[in-house]
Amino acid sequence: MHSSSSQVAIFLNRSNYLGLVALFFLGLLSQSVQAVTLKFCYQDQPLAPYYFGSGQQVPAIWPGATVEHIQQLVAKVPNLQLELVRYPWNRCLKYLQAGSVDAVVANYSENRETLGVFPKRDGKPDQLKMFTRQDVCLVTDKELATKWNGRFFEVERKVTATRQTPRVKLSPEIEAKLNFVQASADANSLKMLAQGRVQVVTQVCQIMDQKVTAKSFNPQTMVVLTPPVDQLHGYLLFSRQFYQKQPEIAEQLWQKLADPQLAIYQKYLE
Repeated sequence: MHSSSSQVAIFLNRSNYLGLVALFFLGLLSQSVQAVTLKFCYQDQPLAPYYFGSGQQVPAIWPGATVEHIQQLVAKVPNLQLELVRYPWNRCLKYLQAGSVDAVVANYSENRETLGVFPKRDGKPDQLKMFTRQDVCLVTDKELATKWNGRFFEVERKVTATRQTPRVKLSPEIEAKLNFVQASADANSLKMLAQGRVQVVTQVCQIMDQKVTAKSFNPQTMVVLTPPVDQLHGYLLFSRQFYQKQPEIAEQLWQKLADPQLAIYQKYLE
């Protein structure tokens, strides 16, 4: 009888021990699959078509092409959550360098090497892992289009123009013939052209080598001038702190950028 009780006690002790071991490893497993949060920072002012809304508000509807792109990209990586925060652009870059935020979308420059980690190949930014590449063209009316020689407008007086985004850089030859007028960040430049408020506008005409046309482009009265006058490169730039902690996730996100998400940007090109 005593022997039987001892065996039962040993069995129970072993069961408790095994149960504790199982709980320990389940705890480790749960930690290993715990969701990681990517804190993505973008500017707190509208910049069509990339960002809409202002302040720290993140619009639930029509947030901007870049916002929708990063949302869809993060959704493709298991156990990764996205947190969107908005600050003045220079503060986003400052917080990125400090590791207070994890990522931004930014053009490459050598100065920005100190801010975080760009996707690299042979020591240079890997253009196969760009967040987006957009060609920018000039759009004008059919009459003024006859004055375009492929490099600048052959006109005596300057013509009025507006940029779709301040990031667009034009050659001195083109700028010499244009008189730029201010427009709000969310203004529809093609509507301004149609209304005669300006004579020339800049528009995204290609995304990742695919031609795109804004919805408000009127082929009866407007002409897209070639060749493109500028090209915008955007990279998903990670903080060094995030990349050191989560290199696999960063690489996964860069790899998934092979799909340019043209439908998102086309939707926002009004």
